[in-house]
Amino acid sequence: MYKKSAILILLFGTVSKMLNAQTISAADTLAKSNKLYAVVTVLAVILVGIFIYLFSLERKIKKLEKEISSNKK
Repeated sequence: MYKKSAILILLFGTVSKMLNAQTISAADTLAKSNKLYAVVTVLAVILVGIFIYLFSLERKIKKLEKEISSNKK
């Protein structure tokens, strides 16, 4: 559980650093042309998709690990 929390904190920290690294003029340009909302929406959808995929993959792996450990007994 601690490993997942550490990974999420690292991920959010990296994303926030990347967002702060961009110049304000680029954000202003995107906001004026209403493209900023599209960019944020696409990034949010991609991140949610990745998280859903990783959590479902983790469930499958745990299920396989339980099957393997029960077959060894």
